[in-house]
Amino acid sequence: MTSFQCRFQSLNTWLKAHTQLWQFDTFARLDNPWAQAYPELAALLERENRVIESEAFYEQVFQICPDLKIALSFSKPDLLDASPKRTLTNELPSYVSAGIKGRKWSQIQAFVAHTPKASNYLEWCAGKGHLGKLLAFQNGKPVHSLEWQKALCEAGEQEAKSLKLPQTFTHADVLKGEGRSKLASAHCAVALHACGDLHRELIEQAVVVNTAMLCISPCCYHLTKDSHYRPFSKTAQQSSLNLRQADLKLAVKEVATAGAREQRLKQLELTYRLGFDAWQRYARQQDDYLPVPSIQKALLNQGFDAFCHWAAEQKGLTDLIAKNPLESFEQQGEQRYQQVQKLEAISQLFRPALEYWLVLDRAMYLEENGYQVEIGTFCEKALTPRNWMIRAGR
Repeated sequence: MTSFQCRFQSLNTWLKAHTQLWQFDTFARLDNPWAQAYPELAALLERENRVIESEAFYEQVFQICPDLKIALSFSKPDLLDASPKRTLTNELPSYVSAGIKGRKWSQIQAFVAHTPKASNYLEWCAGKGHLGKLLAFQNGKPVHSLEWQKALCEAGEQEAKSLKLPQTFTHADVLKGEGRSKLASAHCAVALHACGDLHRELIEQAVVVNTAMLCISPCCYHLTKDSHYRPFSKTAQQSSLNLRQADLKLAVKEVATAGAREQRLKQLELTYRLGFDAWQRYARQQDDYLPVPSIQKALLNQGFDAFCHWAAEQKGLTDLIAKNPLESFEQQGEQRYQQVQKLEAISQLFRPALEYWLVLDRAMYLEENGYQVEIGTFCEKALTPRNWMIRAGR
């Protein structure tokens, strides 16, 4: 059994043992879904007026359920060694980073610092080709960038020409296999934050066409056409965990990285949605959750009633408002918001472990197909929460 398989098996067992604490739909339930299975933990949440995800709070959680403390060992994965080491100076000419936001540029630099040297590169889902641009500038080696938005290809092409970089672009839909021939002739394929099915296609197609090296930072595992997760590796295929899109979303659900205003709006929107949900259950005399489409944030400024009228209109329930006034439901929304926060304080403990499970599945699949694989993080979490890198070579 390989090192990845051993790690995966123990992680899988732990996640499986505690599925009740993380595999549920927060909004669908009015009660605590695991209160009977974990009565002491449920009582702790009841006692807390507001759950602040503090060390003191989690210390109490770990006293009640010592086995949950394992969660902490997944929250700080090791930084991947740069191999071969390449130093990126901060003295790069400013024109190389022109038009790239500061944080994004820092992510690209960190990613490139951990990318192996190759005779040529293929940039998967390139956008304007910012990552490829730095690779081409650093190495002077050809970079071919694939992107499905034609306008971005044209903008990237123009930029590469003006900087005299060996970078070319192809307008291609990689989900339809249009990038496969370029992938077959690539020495090293790179993808920084390719979402869901996009990085899935890269891994599967690279195995088929025998690409020599891969350097991938996966992202947004839930952006997939499948309703349930399809494991890559034989080991993960034997797991009895059945991950839904909601579970994959939990794997990338980072707490409080947004600014204060954004967080306030998010809290208000969630309160309104939960208040509307309580109203629609009462008005329809049906105890089930009714998802409402996304909204323009400006609508939130008009208050709870305006939100409910809009939501009722979306769901064809306007005629029920006259018979079922909205008055008390904003307060119910606030109470449910507090309940959701408490439940998520517990489910969030499993977030890093779920992401690690998904990264290991990709690593094991590449190993099964003849690659030597390294996994780790390519930068600190403060720079991007999606900081895992999978580096594989034949």
